[in-house]
Amino acid sequence: MTHDSIKVICWGEILWDVFEDHSVIGGAPFNVAQRLHSFGIKVLMVSTVGRDDLGQDIIDKMQSKGLMTHGVTRNETLATGRVNVTLDNRGVARYTIEDPAAWDQIVLSNRVNSVFQLADVLVFGSLAMRHRPNQIELEQLLLPGMFKVFDVNLRSPHFDEPWIRRMIDQVEMIKMNDEELDFLFAKSLKFKPNHSIDDKCQLLSNDFPSKVWCVTLGADGARLFYKGAWYKHSGYFVEVVDTVGAGDSFLGALIYELILNEKLPDQALDAAARIGSIVAAKAGANPEISARDQAVLIPKS
Repeated sequence: MTHDSIKVICWGEILWDVFEDHSVIGGAPFNVAQRLHSFGIKVLMVSTVGRDDLGQDIIDKMQSKGLMTHGVTRNETLATGRVNVTLDNRGVARYTIEDPAAWDQIVLSNRVNSVFQLADVLVFGSLAMRHRPNQIELEQLLLPGMFKVFDVNLRSPHFDEPWIRRMIDQVEMIKMNDEELDFLFAKSLKFKPNHSIDDKCQLLSNDFPSKVWCVTLGADGARLFYKGAWYKHSGYFVEVVDTVGAGDSFLGALIYELILNEKLPDQALDAAARIGSIVAAKAGANPEISARDQAVLIPKS
């Protein structure tokens, strides 16, 4: 693939993350889109916002960053989504998500439908599929020639577990954290209390050997399964400011390096760990990342 020909579609929620003293635009697929855009990749974000000031602010900010906006439609009755975010003393985020929101009814224009026929990669998560209308809309777009990346993002009670399990069968790559791995597979794969994360990952790939799997472990790094082998990264030493968006930037970097640039899996995983660690060490989901930010990182092993 060349950079000129790459087309990535990120499908799902755009919303406002509302902190105690400020608000920022967020949503996991939108954070992935922004990180890919920062790498110079042409990304189309597909979502819906309300016919309100918050929705217009999102479109204005996207335009100011050079992001394409024709994939974002306006809902006449539902408000632009908001999520209340609280941080604990370690910077770990907890979320209270409004329901319903405009992104619960994503509608595609004819112009966007035609883009799907040419896209190389589709990225979507589980949160925007908490209700059936979006599930139906997305299911029509899972084209055979498209590399599909599913970001499992369990925000209780905002997910549909049977639908998630069906999607895992239909996509090429799945990202989840270790808690989501346990929730979805502990019973079916017979995880035991003495199993390490590597034991669990091996059981996972034994059952689904054709998938690309990424399991994130927070401060302890990540595991990546690609073409029959597991790759391990222990992470980097950083002082966490907040974890909002760190996993999304990790995924954006992994897609960029592994899928689009076809880097070696261990190199791609390291690049993703670097980006995710830097984001966790900065405020906000989409901070700018400099060469110095990467140069001063110290690996854990």
